[in-house]
Amino acid sequence: MTRPIVFCTDYGLLDIFVGVCHGVIARIAPEARVIDLTHHVARQDVLQGAILLARASRYMPDDAVYLAVVDPGVGSERRPIAVQARSGAHLVGPDNGLLSMAWAELGGAERAVEIAAPEVLLQPVSRTFHGRDVFAPAAAHLAMGAALEELGPPIDVGDLQALEPPRPMVAPGSVGARVISIDAFGNVQLNARPEDLDAAGLGPILQLGPRAIPRVDTFTDLRPGSVGALVDSDGFVALVVNRGSAAELLHLKVGDAVVLGG
Repeated sequence: MTRPIVFCTDYGLLDIFVGVCHGVIARIAPEARVIDLTHHVARQDVLQGAILLARASRYMPDDAVYLAVVDPGVGSERRPIAVQARSGAHLVGPDNGLLSMAWAELGGAERAVEIAAPEVLLQPVSRTFHGRDVFAPAAAHLAMGAALEELGPPIDVGDLQALEPPRPMVAPGSVGARVISIDAFGNVQLNARPEDLDAAGLGPILQLGPRAIPRVDTFTDLRPGSVGALVDSDGFVALVVNRGSAAELLHLKVGDAVVLGG
């Protein structure tokens, strides 16, 4: 049975990159179902890509092959890798930490190889489009049932690049957090959880600079156009605006630091 492929990139949809990768997959594994997780990771933001991929992994099929490309080092000495997680899932992408939070969610990295087999790579291999020439064909071969070792030589999993999720700074009366995601609605996800706010002793009204922000359960607890803080579907604290964009109202972008007080 052909395995599904979970596809995540920073390519966007204005260019042909995503479509070309789909074409490469379809030529090798025409029956593989491709789940387009997102192609709007912030350009070259490896950490954001890692966070989004890991966050989604618990909802993906158990036998999925993850194909992720956020690769500012394309064409350099960074290795193209395929990793087998303890869950049985496989992950394909650059060895820059992009896959590491997802394989941690999937039980840890069990085995890994460098993607180098000539029969897997599309020749000639471009120095700028490994998504097409290296990663998409490797994922397609895995989806068709190829063994991991058919893709290339083994790598010690201890040598793989890994990223750690950013953690909030919790102190009495304040929580220092970072913006880790902004969705298309303008909801601003922070790297803090409600227990972090509670540990800092923060109450039902938060202070963000001069602005008082109530903690609410739903968008409709707020008047239209007003800002609040709620626990989002991933369990993180998010700054939101009822019928509006918190990112625009608060002038926030991914990576910004905020301090929540009480």
